[in-house]
Amino acid sequence: MFTTVELLRAGLFCSAIVLVYVLTAWWCVERLRAREPKGRADRVFRSRWTGGALLVAAGGGLLCILYGILIEPRRLTVTEYRIETHKLPEGAQVRIVHLADLHVREHGPRERRLPELVRSLKPDLILYSGDFFAGGAEVEPIVVGLLRSWPVPQFACEGNLDRLADLGKTTRDAGVTLLNGATARMTLGRADLSITGLVSGAEAHMPRLLARLPDATYNVVLYHHPEGFSKTWGTPSDLMLAGHTHGGQVRLPWYGALVTLDRYGKRWESGLYEERGVKLIVSRGIGCEPNAPELRFLCPPEIIVIELAGTRPQRLSG
Repeated sequence: MFTTVELLRAGLFCSAIVLVYVLTAWWCVERLRAREPKGRADRVFRSRWTGGALLVAAGGGLLCILYGILIEPRRLTVTEYRIETHKLPEGAQVRIVHLADLHVREHGPRERRLPELVRSLKPDLILYSGDFFAGGAEVEPIVVGLLRSWPVPQFACEGNLDRLADLGKTTRDAGVTLLNGATARMTLGRADLSITGLVSGAEAHMPRLLARLPDATYNVVLYHHPEGFSKTWGTPSDLMLAGHTHGGQVRLPWYGALVTLDRYGKRWESGLYEERGVKLIVSRGIGCEPNAPELRFLCPPEIIVIELAGTRPQRLSG
């Protein structure tokens, strides 16, 4: 859902783009008319310098649009984080791959490249934070084929757009554990982990469910929306993984996302955050919003790798 601020930002951005092309077209028409300028402002507007600037802006904008449609949505990238914790034995390591917002609409270039790329990252565990589909039942076999590509433990939660197809059947067929309000406890090597998944819209129930988590394990929470992060505070949660924002899909230099569709706007748009002793990682996701052309700019698809490393507990001096 768009916030008022996001609607304003998006509106101003789109209006600026339209204005550039309107002015460029107007300049071209005025030059073709070859009439005498009426006043100083008209002379400046019809000058070659003004025309050159408008044509460069319009041409650059067209190149950016073509890049954002034809190239960047296919440019899978990998972001790595290392998290040290005394909840794991010293020297113990767990390699987690976090995939968000697959939004599969076809067996396209991303879907063909993703299996081998994820395998090359050598995960011990794969976690999904929802939104697998960008189509209906016709894409379920494609998603199943993708999820079967990785013979490691896999856990998922349900996103707000997973109603587009049958997520329960898809995950069962793929051998992925769907955690909608449940917690799975597991041991990988010498590391004890608890993985909790919550269905989209379950924020009101999060504090009660997460308060039951054991203190002894490293506790990972899967919830599609970053806005649920505050519900992990004051609980034994250690790390929350989210998606939903797509990093904005369209980002501006030095500013970032124009739109996140998150209630808190840009506060947790993408990346690693830490508040109240809990960490949050928000993925830019793999796919794009359904029912619209695929478009990304300065926000390529993202596979996240989290290296959990055990450290010696700090001793209090005194």
